[in-house]
Amino acid sequence: MTEPFVGKQLTLREFTVTDRLLSDFHGGLALNPRADGRVPTAVASDAESAYFNEIAFANHVGHLWMRQGWECFGQMTARGTYVTSGCIRDIYPHRDRSVVHYEVEARDATGKLVIRTHHHQSFLREVPAGGEVAFRDPSKKPGVRKFVVPEGEAFGGLSRTITIEMCGEFFHGNANYHTDRQASRTLGFRDVVVGGRMTMAYAANVLEDHFGDAWWQSGRIDLKFTNPVWPGDTITVRGVATGDVDGDPDRRGAFVWLAKADDTVALVAEASVAA
Repeated sequence: MTEPFVGKQLTLREFTVTDRLLSDFHGGLALNPRADGRVPTAVASDAESAYFNEIAFANHVGHLWMRQGWECFGQMTARGTYVTSGCIRDIYPHRDRSVVHYEVEARDATGKLVIRTHHHQSFLREVPAGGEVAFRDPSKKPGVRKFVVPEGEAFGGLSRTITIEMCGEFFHGNANYHTDRQASRTLGFRDVVVGGRMTMAYAANVLEDHFGDAWWQSGRIDLKFTNPVWPGDTITVRGVATGDVDGDPDRRGAFVWLAKADDTVALVAEASVAA
């Protein structure tokens, strides 16, 4: 297996928004399909994840998502087929991990760019002693709960209790550390890790509802994962509309966060659309 390197070009692929993919997406998140028929933005994460084996370090024990970014330029359509491509933009250290930042683009049949994603996937440089990944107590992390919710109009409030059955459906019945306890323990986790693709999709859902068409045409997000989510956790996604974006009056901003029932924050995100 070739280790990742900066500048590596990823394989050209085709990605189709199948009926099965949409069914698994909505069923796994316990969300109804949109009344307007639009394909949710986060469906594109299925295309991005197909590149894992091309960007991963050999040690998969303990690998976790750290950060995710999107730039939207149009909407995908049900049963539409897209060409995806990508490259590794950077590899950088973060504590005991190496983080691979890779970019993926999806284009429609005319060559129009529909979405660009920026993914930061982290890999432990060494297998942990005993083989189990240790997580810091969320209440003892530096800066915990210190983010300031900006003033503005509140939106969101979407809440779900995530079950292992939901995880299995979302990931198409595949056995991996997001769906199967044994597979998760093999990678050093005490339990199934609810996929970042799932929690990220909930954040995107409230932004889609809040911004409407502007989100699909011009949405941007910079999302950071701060704590893992486990099956049985109840999560709630909330947002605040923040108005004009500093340094870019032509965009309107929002701040979004996802928290568990005990107030542990699992992700925070800054988002915006064209004004």
